[in-house]
Amino acid sequence: MKHLIKLIIVPVVLVLFACEEYQHGPLATDSSIPSIIENVSITPINGGLSIDYDLPSDSDLLYVKAIYTNSKGVEAEVKTSAFNNKIEILGFSDTSERTVKLYSVDRSRNNSEPVTVSGSPLTPPVFMVQETMAITSDFGGARFTWENELNTPITIELMTTNPVTGRLETVETVYTEQSATRSSIRGYESVPRLFAAVIRDRYDNFSDTIYAPTPDKLLTPLFEQRLDKSKFEKVVLDNDDNWDAWEGDYWNLFDDDIMSIVHTQGDKPRPSILTVDLGANVTLSRFNVLQRQTAGVGFAYTHGNPKTYNVYGAKELPGQDGNLDDWILLKECESIKPSGSPIGTNTDEDVDHFEAGDEYTFDEAVEIRYFRFAVYSTWDGAGYIDFSEMTFWGNIVE
Repeated sequence: MKHLIKLIIVPVVLVLFACEEYQHGPLATDSSIPSIIENVSITPINGGLSIDYDLPSDSDLLYVKAIYTNSKGVEAEVKTSAFNNKIEILGFSDTSERTVKLYSVDRSRNNSEPVTVSGSPLTPPVFMVQETMAITSDFGGARFTWENELNTPITIELMTTNPVTGRLETVETVYTEQSATRSSIRGYESVPRLFAAVIRDRYDNFSDTIYAPTPDKLLTPLFEQRLDKSKFEKVVLDNDDNWDAWEGDYWNLFDDDIMSIVHTQGDKPRPSILTVDLGANVTLSRFNVLQRQTAGVGFAYTHGNPKTYNVYGAKELPGQDGNLDDWILLKECESIKPSGSPIGTNTDEDVDHFEAGDEYTFDEAVEIRYFRFAVYSTWDGAGYIDFSEMTFWGNIVE
């Protein structure tokens, strides 16, 4: 037993001595400066410069770095590895000429002599998006639409006047890198008011304040009101599905409780249809569908949440058989995930959209009393359907 203990201890001691003698740092150091990069060409890009070059043949080359002054007047640095012959500098706020110094750096952290180049960036993405921004009247507020053809990550502050101070304030912030997007702010009376937007990128570059293209910059929100769900009546036609299956209940769809759901059995052919009497003749302006919320974002863009569906309306019930050909097609709808990422992967923008709901605006004012919701597919292909809430806005026809 004693011999065994000795055999164990000796290797451990050797390891400890070896650890004490090890020193961190470059495997080899020298003071020789590396060769410069050659055949440098500079290409202006939106908000920046793309620089190509030939790497030197130094065997210990580590990276190439660019030194420049950013838009805030502060010296900045960008590095790229020795396996790359291109370096990009981004984040400029204008198209004025910029000077860049390029250095080769070796494993001993020696810098080469600088290679100095100059170039003028193209229009920054923030201002490209600004040129496409449109602000128009919407139901209960204003609609903001824009294009972001470079898919640049941007933040858009949607603004209107504070009723007390009269000053512009941000009421909603949109984070997006989608190519074409729109958003609305609502809840305002149908009287003229100021709406505006400001676009910002990750380099803290700001657009100008953008206003509606009216002489006084004012817009009048279109009149609408939220329909009173307590006046709704359940309608069951011959080809309607059962929405009370499992833990679901038809009326959970109209109880303003996001933690309750409707749920079908999943044993009927598509479309799965639900019909409701809105309690009065109305012209709908928009409606909102809220995906299942009972597990946080666990059911976001998956499970039995509706993916594609059509909505129909009628002023009077066409017939008990529920034949959709006898109904007015109001809109063909599709639930869209902003990022387009796979099921189970959700960006912040995806989560914001999930929590706000899928909202659809009606372009034509059609007078109806009865509304039908016909689901053709779900997010993960489930045979059953479950979701949390449906809400309507519009004008009641007296």
